[in-house]
Amino acid sequence: MDKADVIGLLQQENERLKRENERLMAVVRQIMHTVNRLLECYVVQERS
Repeated sequence: MDKADVIGLLQQENERLKRENERLMAVVRQIMHTVNRLLECYVVQERS
């Protein structure tokens, strides 16, 4: 395996990791949104 092959494989792995990171960040954003909604409901109920 020459340097060009290694570089190609590393670039593919890098792109795969970027896609995975984007999916994970989307999940984190969704969780944060859900937590914020739950907290908002809890605070509103506490004030009533």
